Amino acid sequence: MAVKANNITLGDLFRIDAEMDNFLQSQRMFISSADAWGTLIKDLTLTLGIERAKRFLLRYGYQCGRHEAEILKDMFEWENKKEWVLAGVTMHNLSGRTSSVPTKAKIDTETGEFDVEGFWYNSYEAKQYLQHFPFHSEPVCYFLEGYASGYCSTSFGRKVVFKEIECIGKGDKHCHFVGKTLELWGDEISIDSVDYAREDIGDELDWAYKRIESQSEILKRGNILSNQLTQIVLQGKGLGEIAQTLGKSLQCGIVISNQYFETITEYGQVFNYSLKNIIDNKEKLRASDQKKMEEMINKQATIQLNTLEEQEFFKFPLITPIVVQNNIYGYISIIKNSKEIEELEPSFIERAANICALHLLNEKTVIETEHRMKGEMLNEILLQPNLDSSIAKRLSYLGYYLNKPHFVFIFRLQNQNLLFKNDKLLTKEKDLIANILRKHSEYEEQKILVSNYFGQIQALIPEDILVSRKISAQQYGEAIMDEVKRIIPTSQLLIGISNLCLDINNFHHGFKQAKKALEIAQITNQQQRVILFSELGPISILLDARNPEELESYADKVLGPMYDYDVRKSTELLKTLYFYLDNECNLHKTARYMNLSIGGMRYRLLNISERFNIDMMNSSTRREVQLALDIYLAFGKLPFMQIQDKI
Repeated sequence: MAVKANNITLGDLFRIDAEMDNFLQSQRMFISSADAWGTLIKDLTLTLGIERAKRFLLRYGYQCGRHEAEILKDMFEWENKKEWVLAGVTMHNLSGRTSSVPTKAKIDTETGEFDVEGFWYNSYEAKQYLQHFPFHSEPVCYFLEGYASGYCSTSFGRKVVFKEIECIGKGDKHCHFVGKTLELWGDEISIDSVDYAREDIGDELDWAYKRIESQSEILKRGNILSNQLTQIVLQGKGLGEIAQTLGKSLQCGIVISNQYFETITEYGQVFNYSLKNIIDNKEKLRASDQKKMEEMINKQATIQLNTLEEQEFFKFPLITPIVVQNNIYGYISIIKNSKEIEELEPSFIERAANICALHLLNEKTVIETEHRMKGEMLNEILLQPNLDSSIAKRLSYLGYYLNKPHFVFIFRLQNQNLLFKNDKLLTKEKDLIANILRKHSEYEEQKILVSNYFGQIQALIPEDILVSRKISAQQYGEAIMDEVKRIIPTSQLLIGISNLCLDINNFHHGFKQAKKALEIAQITNQQQRVILFSELGPISILLDARNPEELESYADKVLGPMYDYDVRKSTELLKTLYFYLDNECNLHKTARYMNLSIGGMRYRLLNISERFNIDMMNSSTRREVQLALDIYLAFGKLPFMQIQDKI
């Protein structure tokens, strides 16, 4: 009776025949546990290396598939040759190796067409691999690939090659396979790479012995390099020496970049390599290299880029992050002429990255200690109205001359409740602002005192820096904000700036001014802005003495009903009142300014008087209205004035 592949059962395979004896015994086959297989995979990988273990498992799988195809050929009377081929799928399922589900099966034994695709669900091989190793960079179901290739090549009668294109062993959702004849694969697969019968286990063991010898040599070189790099740090030398030592050892160009991808130092032939340029133009990279860049930044992985031709760079950089306290502080790049990664290179570059991290950690500790000391002194200057004269003297020893004009700047991060849930982002933004200010300080040769106080950055900016740059305090603040936004696009930063403080005794007062300016910005829900205390006008005197909420409450009592009426009715009574006072209560002048007729102007003033009981003929009322308007102006509640400013 003719048999179809999907009708085969375990009972058919394990039947006992009085003459042939048990199926397993007669065919010299046995059942093995998945965990035992996992141990074998682990030992092969650790002994031979992943590439050689892969070759071994592919060949072993190929021979298993070939053998089972030959057994099944005579064991059943197949309906046709295609059913014999498809029985390989059934054997996968019955054996417990995987649940094989073809999604495409173009199999024509007469024309020789073989083109199939599908999924291996619950692959025992991938699951066992992940029990012993982390995700691999490529699929790991080598036995399944080999088995499918061996079975189908034998049953179909032509060389068939299966290739896994997705695998849970490398982090994909499923194991996804494609199987085609060698002719259909074309240039995608070389004949040598699928010649599973060419080598034997003796070759593998011989290669393993050579690999052990090679690793011993690598270990020696690695120890020498580690000692050299450690001595560089102990002798207080910098990243330039580290790059030179690594470059000489590997005979390659070396580039060390900071956390913003800017080059710090380089050695040897680097061919105008710029990690920052690659990052800025990453959309030109192929998808595979873009994914690698994400892994490098987000997972702190060592990567090699292979598709930089679009950026007119024809080398193959191997890049690893320099990680300090779980944060990336820079990158080391080996500039390679080949895509092939030598066995020693990842090990050496990662050792060098660790030494760089140690060097940076030492520097970071020294710098943070110095900055913390200076910051504590700045906080004392800003927070205490009566200063100890010794503070100014101590700062003068460090090159800070405070008895000359300065502005007090306060940099406040918005949405801090959200930011505190992401300490990395908060720290990065604060460090970035402080580093920008310190870079300006070095460039201008003007000392800027910076401190970190309860989640905000405070700084004393010498007037001399603004004079040398020929910009105002507001323009300087906007330039810093633009620089922060360029590196951290999600930044929401407010900058409060005091009036000019002529000497050290004014700094506490200036701190209060910058703080008040920020309070106004936060009350008016400013998302990103530079606010000068001097912008607030005469109302700043009251702001300096009272809580902003009290002032807003006062203004609302005087003008709140009119403000609400304007919003509801889309009228301009508040605007009319503002320009009437601004034009010294001159009816004709105000009418001309607002393009109104005299009659229209009189009607509006009458409406204000009758509806809101505001008599502009009364001098006391005029003073109250003027004060309320000034408060609204400071709080950004006069939208028509913002339009005027833009014009």
